[in-house]
Amino acid sequence: MKGGMNATPPAMEDAIGRGEAAARPRRTLADLPGPPGLPVLGNLLALHPDRWHLEFERWWRAHGDLFVVRMGRQPVLVVVDGELVRDVLQRRPAVFRRVRAIEAVSREADMVGLFSADGDAWRKQRQLIHPTFHPRHVEGFFPSIRDITGRLRELWARAADERAARDVLGDLMRYSVDVTSSVAFGRDLNTLERGADALQEHLQRVFLGLNRRMLAPLPYWRYLGLPADRAYDRALVAVKRLILDLVTAARREIEGGADRPARPRTLLELMIAARDGEDPRARLSDAEVYANVLTMLLAGEDTTANTLAWILYYLGSRPDVQARAREEVDRVLGGGLIPTLEQCKRLEYTAAVTQETLRLRSAAPLLFLEANHDTAVGDVAVPAGAGVVALTRATGRKPEYFGDPESFRPERWLGGAPSTLPHEPRMALAFGGGPRVCPGRAMALLECAVTVGMVLRSFTVHLADHTAPVQERMAFAMQPEGLRIRFTKRASA
Repeated sequence: MKGGMNATPPAMEDAIGRGEAAARPRRTLADLPGPPGLPVLGNLLALHPDRWHLEFERWWRAHGDLFVVRMGRQPVLVVVDGELVRDVLQRRPAVFRRVRAIEAVSREADMVGLFSADGDAWRKQRQLIHPTFHPRHVEGFFPSIRDITGRLRELWARAADERAARDVLGDLMRYSVDVTSSVAFGRDLNTLERGADALQEHLQRVFLGLNRRMLAPLPYWRYLGLPADRAYDRALVAVKRLILDLVTAARREIEGGADRPARPRTLLELMIAARDGEDPRARLSDAEVYANVLTMLLAGEDTTANTLAWILYYLGSRPDVQARAREEVDRVLGGGLIPTLEQCKRLEYTAAVTQETLRLRSAAPLLFLEANHDTAVGDVAVPAGAGVVALTRATGRKPEYFGDPESFRPERWLGGAPSTLPHEPRMALAFGGGPRVCPGRAMALLECAVTVGMVLRSFTVHLADHTAPVQERMAFAMQPEGLRIRFTKRASA
């Protein structure tokens, strides 16, 4: 193989190389267009810490589907073309990996779990953890998800009685923490009824700190502790203490005599069983157990909550969409207030609303990667160690893949939709793609179905009066900033 790597079996090398240019690369990174930058700093100063994803998308519109930005002195290839993005994702982790800066920040946080691990460490964790997220396994948790959704309904019903506008993102983050803790760890934290929870507050500080450090050009926090960094460090210590308490409680139940479960029921029990297993190659270390629990909390709270908040934004801003979705929910649920599992599967237009929201407002609109060895993306040579940014959301906004791409059109996802507009579902990459596709996809979509079904059956959704438009903000994942919703109870509910 190129780049002086160890020899690779021919079949594997062929699989790795399928997406590289059919002929030898004709261009280098120096041949590509890109935004002008400053000496030494390159384009770093143009990246606002809360909105840097939008700057990448602005550069895409100016420079096309393959361009270069400079992160300091280093050129970084930015890819938007759908086939090339899918090719890059498919060649993970053999050819492309997460950038080492993300791994370094994750390692400092003791967070090298399934999200941030690479190579053999990732393969081992994936083999153990992915089966837990199989749709059939996830459906077994539905009673807990439905009960917690009922709590959210009661919270918003009280807000409707008080005619109070709600910070729905905060509510949905508490909802997601409750679901994640119940499903993954067998512990219902019930932050919805208890109000502000220490774990959620600490997680929010961790979100902001991770985002800031992953984007920093230099690891300044190792030498200069700013107040925000000290708050981040304290939050990490507190989160670790809480997670280790969860691990201790779960281990006590697993070892607990007559009440010991016949097989692991939760993700945490599965990981502990793997940690204590007889096969040393399959064991998870204590550090890996902690890292994956933290990853589950981060992913479960932030990404699903943000997606649900954006769905409410679109329901409130598009009364026609809300009316059509409400008609479907009323027809499917009948007299029920919260969908059953089977009813969730019949909410086709509601699922289309979720898919269209994910296309336009992905919680992870881009991925930072780097090349493990000399390779190519299309006809562009990419040297070992070079950065590659996949603008996955921008791919879903290209008119050749989705007609009228900037418009919110849920009907494009329905089987009977008109075929006059381009529609390429495989270019909607909110959950990533390839071997490292998000394992929590089924769980996230199920949470969206039951929550949106509950909302439409019980309430009419209105955008509260805003002095400024809702903005996108990047804080580990992309979230709506300034979104407030007013709920009105429906007479039939």
